[in-house]
Amino acid sequence: MPFLIAPPRPEPVSLAHLTRAGSSDLDDGPHFDDLDLAGLDFGSRDLTDAAFTDCDLSGAHLGEATLRGVGVTGCRAEALAAASLDAPASRWRRCEITRSRIGAAELHSGEWTESVITGCKVGYLNLRGSELRDVVFEDCVFDDLDLMDASLARVAFRGCSARTLTIRRASMTDVDMRGLEFSGLDDVESLRGAAVSGQQLMDLAPMLAAHLGVLVDDAEA
Repeated sequence: MPFLIAPPRPEPVSLAHLTRAGSSDLDDGPHFDDLDLAGLDFGSRDLTDAAFTDCDLSGAHLGEATLRGVGVTGCRAEALAAASLDAPASRWRRCEITRSRIGAAELHSGEWTESVITGCKVGYLNLRGSELRDVVFEDCVFDDLDLMDASLARVAFRGCSARTLTIRRASMTDVDMRGLEFSGLDDVESLRGAAVSGQQLMDLAPMLAAHLGVLVDDAEA
C-alpha cells in the first residue's frame, strides 16, 4: 500500500545572464535583480525590506547586515558562512541553499516556499511563527530546530538530524519527518499531520503514553 502523504513541490532555480555586482551596488537598493553577488561582503548595511530576485548569493558574507523583512526569490546561495544570520520576517521563494554553515539563524515570522536546503549545518534555526510550504531539507544538521507556532505544509526532511526539536503549537499538513533524527521533542500533540517512521514511533511511545494518560506497567500480573 503506498504511503499517502503529498510530497513537497519545490521549483528549480535557473540563473542566466547575471551582472557582476560590487559592494557599492548594494547601496542602490532596495531592489536587486539578476545580479552575481557571490562572495560579496554585505558589511553592516541596513537592507530592511530589500528584494533580491534571480541572484547568486553564494559565499556572500551576510552576518553583520540587517535583513529584516528581506524578500529573496529565485536565488541560489552556496557556502554561506556566518556566526549569525538576522533576517526575521523574511520571505524566501524558489531558493536553493546548499553547503552553508550558520551559528544562529533568526528567521522567525517569515515565509519559505518552493525551496530546497541541502547539506547545511545550523546551530540554532529559529523558524518560530513562520510559514513553510513545499520545502525540502536534505542532509542538514541542526543543534536546535525551533518550529514553535510555525505552519508547515508539504515539507520533507531527508537525512537530517536535530539535537532538540521544538514544535509546540505548530500546525502540520503532509510533513514527512521520517528522515529527521531528533533526540529531544517538546510536544507530541503538534505532530498531528506529520509522518514518522516505525522506529520514531517506538521512541515516541513514552511521550505518547504520558500525553494520553496511559499507564504502562511492564511487570507481569
